[in-house]
Amino acid sequence: MARYARSEPFFPIMTLVVVAFIVVGFGSAIAVRGNGYVPPPALLLHGGVTLAWFALTLIQALLIRRANFALHRQFGWASLGLAGMIVVLGYNTTAVAMGNPDWSIAGFDPVGSAIFPFFDILTFAVVYTLGIANRKEREAHKRLMVLAGVMMMDPAVARTAIVLLGAPPLALLVELAILLAFPIYDWRTRGRPHWASVFGLVLYVVCFALRMMLGGTEAWAGFARAVF
Repeated sequence: MARYARSEPFFPIMTLVVVAFIVVGFGSAIAVRGNGYVPPPALLLHGGVTLAWFALTLIQALLIRRANFALHRQFGWASLGLAGMIVVLGYNTTAVAMGNPDWSIAGFDPVGSAIFPFFDILTFAVVYTLGIANRKEREAHKRLMVLAGVMMMDPAVARTAIVLLGAPPLALLVELAILLAFPIYDWRTRGRPHWASVFGLVLYVVCFALRMMLGGTEAWAGFARAVF
């Protein structure tokens, strides 16, 4: 039990790491625009809701560390509401971005670029839903809730890599390093990787490959235009 208590800070620390990338990534992107640039209200709302969800996820991890399970369960309803808003606002933001002819991710046109936020939303929803479904399984639940946030940190990490490092491919390495930290942590504390940690890593790698393979295809273009 003592060993578990010493290991527990891993989850709030990983949440803080993700939050740091979000703040630095989007903050630096706004700063580069200069001239008092203010993002559109819809983007500000989307960013505010996302940060609120991460803040609540951090609070939830700290509540568990303090064994305040009753308050943790009460805050869970707020987490559900914020998660739903993230999905809806993410969808709306993507639909608007597709109408901007200058929008491009990884060299794709606006329609192809939509595959990146689409998979961010999808993987966040899948991992978060699994986290809720496994809320009575402590080891799976806490991993999945933090990993849900990792799944949607692509834009922030990419902006950090571009603005501060000038090397977009480093974004992939950063996210893989964060995801690998989970099974490594499991190995050190449990002697074997937890299925949730492995699932998060595999899901990210598979979806990244699908993005790159399908983003420029007519099949994706037809799907994107029908969905967005």
